[in-house]
Amino acid sequence: MVSLLPLQIPGGPELLIILLTLLFTAVLALALPAVIAYVVYRHLSRKNSYDERIHALETEVEELRRRVD
Repeated sequence: MVSLLPLQIPGGPELLIILLTLLFTAVLALALPAVIAYVVYRHLSRKNSYDERIHALETEVEELRRRVD
């Protein structure tokens, strides 16, 4: 008995598209959380660097005031 719907095996172009789609999805699934973590880390570390910079500037201002007086 012959089937009326021929089952075809995907060829080169179809397999390439499937692999590229899977690769893009995997990269996106891994990159998105990594980018979010990087942005959050930069935001949190920037607050600490602001505190250090403010402290350094306050120390410098105190030193300059002592020189003027």
